[in-house]
Amino acid sequence: MPNASVRALRSVEIGVTDMAKALRFYTNVWNLSAVAEINGVHYLRGTGAFHHILALRPMSEIALIRMTFDATDRATVDALHAQIKSHGLSSIESPALLKQPHGDYGFGFRDAEGRNIAVVCGVKDHADAADKPDRPRKLSHINLNTGDNDASFACFQALGFKLSDHTNKFRFLRCNADHHSIVLAFGGGPTLNHIAFEMPDLDSVMRGAGRMRDHGHGIEWGPGRHGPGHNVFCYFVGPEEIPIEYTGEMQQVDDGYRTGKPEDWKWPPRRVDRWGVSDPPSERVHKAGLLYRFTPDGWRIHG
Repeated sequence: MPNASVRALRSVEIGVTDMAKALRFYTNVWNLSAVAEINGVHYLRGTGAFHHILALRPMSEIALIRMTFDATDRATVDALHAQIKSHGLSSIESPALLKQPHGDYGFGFRDAEGRNIAVVCGVKDHADAADKPDRPRKLSHINLNTGDNDASFACFQALGFKLSDHTNKFRFLRCNADHHSIVLAFGGGPTLNHIAFEMPDLDSVMRGAGRMRDHGHGIEWGPGRHGPGHNVFCYFVGPEEIPIEYTGEMQQVDDGYRTGKPEDWKWPPRRVDRWGVSDPPSERVHKAGLLYRFTPDGWRIHG
């Protein structure tokens, strides 16, 4: 088993075709805060310490560009690089110095199914990190569709991820006390399933859902409470059909947690979560994620 592990999901970068519209949505509606603009890329933060949790890059078509994970220090970055390289991947950079806001040291690589991933340390983060009602604090998790779930799972294991739960449709992976930071869906990949942003409490999730409805973005699934992870949720489709989730109250676990199996997660007919008050996910939110694929060169973070 790998000795080194990433310690958090830091951020995701996406390509948008209408930057003005995207910025209005993510700041005025989704409630993130703009913190920097460098060479046309806009960086947005939550209320947590991370410098940014979302980056928006102007492109001619929508795309996923990169997921970035945080490491404790340079020694951990080097150890993770060795673990990934021994995994047999060829599209991988050597660890090197970076420019802020990406950090001061790290590397990028392309995983077995073509996802762009960066591992960094030394980012100049924010001193103010107090929760604010109705504002996302961080990325909760990214759910990824897969074509070869086993190959993708093995790659994330090389980053130190551990399996929290396994259902008939998903593997839930953790790299810290949060029940999951990455979810691997069986099928549909390699594309996006959805991106989840963590709110400080249930009330903030519900107020955020109301605000989304006020701006013409209806709830595509929810409100509800998931089985694995026990987190509350509301799903939406944002600008350019991006599938996004407000979530909160993620279950905290440690290595004593018993990994769930598919037989542990069965619901009565027509129920797809613990509460059973909402219909299943809409066809729209299911199709939306299939539109998002990783760019061929987004794994390169040097230069």
